[in-house]
Amino acid sequence: MHHYMAFGLHIHSEIALPELADGDPDAVVDVHIRRGTFELPKLRPTTIYRRGIRAHFGRDAQQALYLDWAGVAAFKATGGHALTVSPVTADGNLISLFTVSEALGLVLFQKGYFLLHASAVAVGDEAWCFMGMPGAGKSSTAAAFIKAGCRLLSDDLTAITFDKSGKPLIIPAYPQLKIWDRTVQGLQYNRSDLEPVSEGVNKFSFQPKEGFSLAAVPLKKVLFLHKARNKPAVQSLGVAEVPGEMLRNFPLATELLDGEYLKKHFFQSLQCAKSAEILRQRRPEGFERLEKWVRESIREQLIAG
Repeated sequence: MHHYMAFGLHIHSEIALPELADGDPDAVVDVHIRRGTFELPKLRPTTIYRRGIRAHFGRDAQQALYLDWAGVAAFKATGGHALTVSPVTADGNLISLFTVSEALGLVLFQKGYFLLHASAVAVGDEAWCFMGMPGAGKSSTAAAFIKAGCRLLSDDLTAITFDKSGKPLIIPAYPQLKIWDRTVQGLQYNRSDLEPVSEGVNKFSFQPKEGFSLAAVPLKKVLFLHKARNKPAVQSLGVAEVPGEMLRNFPLATELLDGEYLKKHFFQSLQCAKSAEILRQRRPEGFERLEKWVRESIREQLIAG
């Protein structure tokens, strides 16, 4: 049995998940991850792809949630406390990659976390979150902030909870940021600090495990990144625009957001907008300009703090 911490949860797993931070074997378990077999309900294709494989989603009468990636594994999430993995491939690294992404996201959804397809870092004592269409530069922007001394909070799955007053807090995920080779070169990351990632060609993993904090961080800023030259470099979003943008960046099957869940997502989006600055931001072109913008942003944030 392996013992991990991720998203504020104590996880006991029969499957090795090397991306996650080590946990306390004596702690009360929040989530069990087990190998097993199960019958899949009727599945529908999703817009979720990993390694070019399209995920299929289903839900049974007992509200267990399922994801299936052909040729890799099927997953069943039950009650927010159990994830059953039915592997097809024998590649342990591949199974881990798929487990700690959307599959674990199903458990987080069942626990009521507000989920975003986003990267996040801590700038000082506050969290900045980066979203956008594929290619907008989420991971490259996060990598630039980390190079400048900021702490990693999450890679492509960001989980938010709310305190008693309704203020949003980002729960750190695990110490891994996946970055493309061109970003490694452009930001001059030391390749000896990186590991190849099973997710695709020319992609690497930066794993700042030493000093990775598991403490929740207040959400300060949400940036919807884009590269469009015909749009303003920076533009504040009106409150009415925020739920739609957040919905477009939901990381799981959209079928989950129906009825009361859709209402909850709308309400949580507005809670984020009340406490955090929500912006559309054109990502600076070129790594030199990106790093300059990052340094200036950090300086302004620290001065304001």
